[in-house]
Order: sequence, then structure tokens, then C-alpha cells
Amino acid sequence: MRSTTIIAVLGAVLVAACGKQAKSPPATSEAPPAAQAPAQPPAKAPPPAQEAVSAEPDKPSGADAARDAELAKAAAATIEAFVNGGAQFTRDGKRIVFTSDRDGLPQLYIADAAAPDAPATRLVTLKERVTGAVTTPDGKALVFLSDHGADEKWSYFRINLDGQGMVELTPGAKKQRNAALIADGKPDTIFYSARAISDVGTGVYMTSATAAGEEKQIYHDDKPGTLADVSRDGKRGLYQRVPSRAENYLVTIDLASGAAKPLWPTDGSKVTIHGASFSADGKRVLVATDGGGEQALLLSIDAATGKEMARYVETRPATADIAGFDVAKAGSSIAATVNAGNHSEIRILDATTLKPKATVTLPLGSGGVGQFSEDGKRFTMTWSTPSAPSDIHAVDVATGKVTALRKETRPKLAAMPVIEASIAEVEAFDHKKIPVNVFLPPGPKDKKLPVIVSYHGGPSGSSAIRWSALSRFFLGQGYAWVEPNVRGSSGFGRAYEAADNGPQRLDAFKDIETTGRWAASQPWADKDRVVVFGGSYGGYTVLVALTRMPDIWRAGVDLFGVANLKTFMATTSGFIREVFLLEFGDPEKDAAFLDSISPLRDADKIVDPLFVYAGANDPRVPRTESDLIVKAVRARKVPVEYMVAANEGHSLSHKENQIEFYSRAARFLEAHLK
Repeated sequence: MRSTTIIAVLGAVLVAACGKQAKSPPATSEAPPAAQAPAQPPAKAPPPAQEAVSAEPDKPSGADAARDAELAKAAAATIEAFVNGGAQFTRDGKRIVFTSDRDGLPQLYIADAAAPDAPATRLVTLKERVTGAVTTPDGKALVFLSDHGADEKWSYFRINLDGQGMVELTPGAKKQRNAALIADGKPDTIFYSARAISDVGTGVYMTSATAAGEEKQIYHDDKPGTLADVSRDGKRGLYQRVPSRAENYLVTIDLASGAAKPLWPTDGSKVTIHGASFSADGKRVLVATDGGGEQALLLSIDAATGKEMARYVETRPATADIAGFDVAKAGSSIAATVNAGNHSEIRILDATTLKPKATVTLPLGSGGVGQFSEDGKRFTMTWSTPSAPSDIHAVDVATGKVTALRKETRPKLAAMPVIEASIAEVEAFDHKKIPVNVFLPPGPKDKKLPVIVSYHGGPSGSSAIRWSALSRFFLGQGYAWVEPNVRGSSGFGRAYEAADNGPQRLDAFKDIETTGRWAASQPWADKDRVVVFGGSYGGYTVLVALTRMPDIWRAGVDLFGVANLKTFMATTSGFIREVFLLEFGDPEKDAAFLDSISPLRDADKIVDPLFVYAGANDPRVPRTESDLIVKAVRARKVPVEYMVAANEGHSLSHKENQIEFYSRAARFLEAHLK
């Protein structure tokens, strides 16, 4: 009984290498009317985009190509310290199924759960990435998602646990589908939520879990949302409606008739919901929420009335999010992931009383819970630290003891130095504290280092202490790596996350300047070699920094950043456009403000060299945004290098693309930081 939310499925809206706001209706004593009707017409599509302005990618040659080849060796060594994640036990508990990029692209593997040293077997061999695997109730197969060229038009596939009999279950129209839910009581049916890329609204569907078949729409909502869970008997769905990041509702759906009923909240409260799931017996619903305040809560409510039955209050820290959780089918336990912004923690709770059970002790890092075994005695967990790539573990529910499920051989990892991270707090203009992660390479502490200041995507994402092949590569090249969590970041409280909405975006810009100048002033920093770096919304941050505070930086690296908010809002997905109405503003009503904070308008102020990366199939920040800024900078003869990956979207999923990006960006910075 795994909680699945639109936040968990899509991630923060604009997040590098992978994706929560819209106009809010008036508060009422009922959930909004659209949550009560089974069939609404599709939402109006965004306005047509302006004519694209193309920019040709660069092709390194001569000395540049030769240096890229040298740097590619170091890049490959870091990337080959692969990551494992998304683990779950097979139904008999004897094996684990997980995702790994060990062969250069996320694929599915299976291994003996009792033999962590034994080799894993690859289940799927596709030229495309895979995700979202779930086991079928008969224990014989998996259903998973894959897209084409990282375009996020996901289709379901089924494969037997012996690696045979793969079939595409949804070969027709491609949609932005969420992870499949298969109820034990209806083992031959997939329930899921989906939308066309251009749509704002969300449909709830069902289709065959065994063979290609017709998709049947059960329910439609004209706002973004997701099917969070299905009861074990397959009769009821739990739908999370998301008019905005700060205003969510739970709705129960009769999966036979499509009839919907508001569940929680129904008192007009505006809350954020981070996860929701039925209890094992289906009589209660577990809800991870902020309750409309600063406190992280896990609530147990009556599945029929929405009445609160029990609550857990997170206090370490109180402003954290309960980012996701899993409910055991047996044994009355819940495993929950706490997102504290710059790190994660794990909790084990009693599923009825919500009182803490065993304590899970982990090193400073990040990760999250996976799924319980069928008997409820253990659950899977993914964890990483700055020196240890993401890997999978089992946690004993009774004791909290953590045991490795994989003991992988990563030969080149042993040669990499151990990295220690620290967390600083920088005072903002209004005396708020900005959390900043600092990673320094080994070596003399009095040496002045070039510095990369990396801003996360989202905007409501966060940078956590974790393994990152990207930062490890640049640390290996002698850079200091700094990650500010400026206002708007998640995991630091509801108010902090909302503090960059609309006109308050200018306050976030002040945080960018504050943290950039702080990094440049540190005793280990060479103030004349500071680089601003980021992907997606972080790429937008790079362009904001280069246009508004160019004196801080020596160069910038922008991965699929937004250049013009008007063209972006006209070409991004319907879901993201709706979300950004609250986050940034309405393209019509707030046109002047959006223009004023679009970096393209001020491109003539960019004087620092700029490296730009884009995925050709990006549905979130279309390549045209990168084309716009590249063409504008080239016109002014400012050094700019442009890389476009033909088989990527809002992503850097393929090993060969990662190696090319790492080596080209490093060579570009070498040349311009001399």
C-alpha cells in the first residue's frame, strides 16, 4: 500500500535530469465541484507558441575535442560508480527487483535477496529508460513504464520475472502516465492516472495488466492530480486533487461507476498533501500533510467520513516534509521518508496508533523507503552519502536494523577520496537563514579553489547531502561545490517554500546574490573563479544570475533553463503551465511582471562565458528556450557553447550523454577560468 502523489510521481516541477500551483478556487465547505463529477471535458490547451528560433549546437574539434577525450576518462570513472534504487521484494520475499544504471541507462534487474554479493540479472534490455515497476499479485511478472527519447509519454510494459514474454500493454496514444496500481483483488487490471502532455486536467483509467487492451476512462478532473492508491479489493480509488501546490484535496472514487466523493479536507482548509494511502484493511486513509501549517503530520482518517482517528507529528525537524510512505499489508507498520530539505531521515510507525516503533539510524545523507515485504517484517530502502552511491537496503521493522541488499563491486569508486560535506547557514537580506551545502575536495585547506555554486530545480525542490556523480566529477577536477537552498526550497517549512511565489520571486533573486557573494568570500574560494551552475529552474537561476549580478561570476552552466517566461508558458506541458500560474504569475494578467523577470529581456547584460545543454525532446522546458538564449548570447559575441542530446528530454539519462556533458562543460570552464 504505497503512497503515490503527483509530487512523488512528477518530482519537483522543473528538476534537472529527470518535476508542484495554479489559481486556487474560493475556499468552501466542500471540495471543488470538479472533484465530484466523473467526466469533465478536457481543459483548454495553452495558447500557441511563438515561432521557434533555432540555434545550431556546437561540435568540438581540434584541441577542444582532444581535451574532451582526456576529460571523458575521469567522467566515465565517476559515472561508472552506478546507482541502484526503486527496490521491492518479490511476492515470495526471496528476490529483489530494482532499477540500476550500471549498463548506461536505467533498466530493471533481479537478484537473490539473501545473497547481496551474488550478481544481478538484467530483466529488461531496452534502448529507452524504465521506471515505476510493480509486481503482479501472482508474483510472476512486473509492470513498468518506459518512454521514447525521454519524452515523458510513458507506456506500460509487462515482463515475466524470468525476463521472458515482454509485451507493451498500452501501445496506442502516448500519455503522461503515472505509476501503475494493481489491486490484489483485481490482479488482471491496471488502475492509473494520466493526461496528454498538453492537458491541464487528469483522467483516471483502467486497462488490462496481462495483454494490450483498451483503456477505459473512469473519472476526469479539470485540474492536475493523481490516483494515489487503490484499495486491496480494487473497488475504491484514492485521488489527490492539486489545484495548487498549497491547496490539495483527497477524493474517493468508486472504480466501477466513477462516482466521486470529497474525503479530506472538507472544511475549507488549504493544505499540502505529500502522500496518501489506504490502510491494509481499507477502513482508514493515511495522509502525509502539512495540515496548512509549518508542522509535518501523518494523519489516520476514517475512509468513509474523513474523521481524524490518529496523528503523528514530526519534530526533527518540525518543518520537514513526510515525503512518502508505505503501509504494510501485515504487521501494522508504516515506513516513512522525512525530507528535511538538506537531508533525509526514516521513520517506522504503528499503522493504527501512528506511534513510533523502532529507530532507524543512518549516516548523513539522502534516500527513502521503498516497499514492505508481503509479511510486513521488513521493507526496502534506498540511501546515499557524498562518498557512497545510492544503493538498496532492507530494514527490519522490529529492530530498525539496516542490512545491505546489494554489495556491489564498483572498482573505480575505491580510488575516489572520501568526501565530507557540511551545512552552513547564510543570513538573507531579511535575516532569514539560507541553508547551504558545502562540499570541498581533499587537499590543503589554505588553497584557493575555483567554486561552482549550483542551484536546484523546482522551484520547490531542494539540494540534499547525497551522492552526486556530477558534483563528484567536478570535485575531482579541483572545484569546491556549493548548493544553496534559497527561499522557495522544500523541506524547510510551508512559509519558506511559498516565499518566492509571484512578486516575491525578487526576494529569491536577492538570495541568489547573497549566497553567490557568500561563496566567493569563503577562505577556500578564489573569488575570481566562481561559476553559477544549474538545471531546469536552476538553469533559469543561472540566467538570472548572469543578467542581474554578473560581477560575481566568471562563467555559467545552464542545463535546459527557461529564457523567456512568455514562450515557456506557451510551450511547456499543460500541467506545468497550470502549476506556474501561482508560482510565477498569469501570462496575460501578469505579462509585464513575467517579462521583467525573463532573462532573455536582459541578455545584453550577459558578459560571462556560458555553456548551455538541452534535450531535443524536452516536454517541460522545450529546447526552444535554450535556442533563444544561445542565439541572443552568440549575437553579442560572448563565448557560448551549446550541446543538444537527440535522445534526451528533461534529462541526462544516457551514459554517453553524461560523459559528453561532463567533459565538455569541464573543458569549457577550464578555458574561461584561466
